[in-house]
Amino acid sequence: MIGKGTTLLQVAYQSLRYRMSGVLLTILSVALSVFVLLGVEHVRQETRSGFASTVSGVDLIVGARTGDINLLLLSVFRIGNATANITWDAVEAISEEERVSWVVPISLGDSHKNFRVVGTTEEFFERYKYGGGQPLDFIDGQKFNREAEVVLGAQVAVELSYGLGDSLILSHGMADVSFSHHDQVPIEVVGVLERTGTPVDNALFVNLETIEAIHADEEEHEHEEEHEHEEAHHDEHEHEEAHHDEHEGHSHPPLGTVTALLVGLESQIATLQVQRWINEYAEEPLLAILPGVALTQLWELVGNVENVLRGISILVFISSLLGLNAMLLASMRERRREIDILRSIGAPSLFILALLVIESLLIVTVGVVIALAGLLTMITLINTVLVTELGILLSLDILYSSSLIALGLIYLTALLLSLWPAFQAYSASRAVGSSPSV
Repeated sequence: MIGKGTTLLQVAYQSLRYRMSGVLLTILSVALSVFVLLGVEHVRQETRSGFASTVSGVDLIVGARTGDINLLLLSVFRIGNATANITWDAVEAISEEERVSWVVPISLGDSHKNFRVVGTTEEFFERYKYGGGQPLDFIDGQKFNREAEVVLGAQVAVELSYGLGDSLILSHGMADVSFSHHDQVPIEVVGVLERTGTPVDNALFVNLETIEAIHADEEEHEHEEEHEHEEAHHDEHEHEEAHHDEHEGHSHPPLGTVTALLVGLESQIATLQVQRWINEYAEEPLLAILPGVALTQLWELVGNVENVLRGISILVFISSLLGLNAMLLASMRERRREIDILRSIGAPSLFILALLVIESLLIVTVGVVIALAGLLTMITLINTVLVTELGILLSLDILYSSSLIALGLIYLTALLLSLWPAFQAYSASRAVGSSPSV
């Protein structure tokens, strides 16, 4: 008589060893599909977490009245152009509000070789945080403390091969080839930021006085030329105005205005009250948004790709489970003799059914273990590159609640798919057991 427990596992193990070549292919198929499924889920979770922590420590973002996502894209991701700007009177009014702790202005409109230039204050480097509260650090140099100084994001410094002491010229607008350069005020590189994996890496930072100075000098220079050549070059002047109108979408904010404000409050309890006060500001139309809420809304728009990837990985896994089921069915004819032998030595019909179910679960378990080990190894290897090149570190915590649910569904599906060939073996063993002996 065949025993239970350990004996059943031993028989299943020996049976799998006997069909090792087909079993190995099935295990690799299961492992690959689980690897894809868990890998996509891990990347999705890490991307969502990193996306949500692009900016932290900022209670409100304030800009001219527009859409929430438009303001977020402009102020944090620096995508698009401002439809209007905030006057300095409004900036001062918000700064003087008793519930406001600090205000960091942001002025956009210029670029350097297709990288955005951000006009701001020294406080930006202290207040702007990312990744759940991580501050900005300098890999070289320091923050600007006077006019005509610039701090580079990590990607800007690498792609343009700039270092401390280098001089550069800002350009008007965001075109790849700008026809308007602020060459009357060369800017000196005084600092390079460490990689953050955020839009900070792709920007140049100067103080607001630099922004105002280069545009004030430009306007003064243009007025002098206009006065000297007003009559002789009247037609040419009209052509220049038309060219300026053509690029109006990339215009710099007028002097005395800023594009957006990063606002920190004395207490987060007052966030909604201050937001309502700014949105109802009577002097000019303003919009205050909650960064976390806006990031969630933006993720809902761009996060559909994750559902596509997840769907593909699920299809891959279903195909591997069908392969497992096909292998079990195909082996049934070969195993008739095995089943007969088991019956002849006293194996009950339920033993035969349990044997095939356990075999399929063993195949899935080995495949899952291989997939988990492979995913952890892959993340470890990739992290060495990501930290160096992008400043990103993927977590080794790959088992989320959604991943555990997926693994549970994997085992349930494998169990259900194995029941049909197992039931066939069970029926065949009963037929053999009930047939009259000669």
